[in-house]
Amino acid sequence: MTTSSPNDPNRPNPASSRFEQQAEQQDPGLLVEFWDFLRYNGKWWMTPILIVLFLVAALLVLNALGLSPFVYTLG
Repeated sequence: MTTSSPNDPNRPNPASSRFEQQAEQQDPGLLVEFWDFLRYNGKWWMTPILIVLFLVAALLVLNALGLSPFVYTLG
């Protein structure tokens, strides 16, 4: 029966093995990470700002594609 000391270099480090397990996991994606950020940090005031920015970006893309006259007729 051998006992390993806490300073034994051959002893597995639980923090490093947990780090390696998390590094091997698949990336959850931008939307999932943003949802987790809003849920855990309570930054709900950012949601309307980001929705407006997304709509402006969509209008810019439609303008670049030449579809802006059709957007005007929808309103």
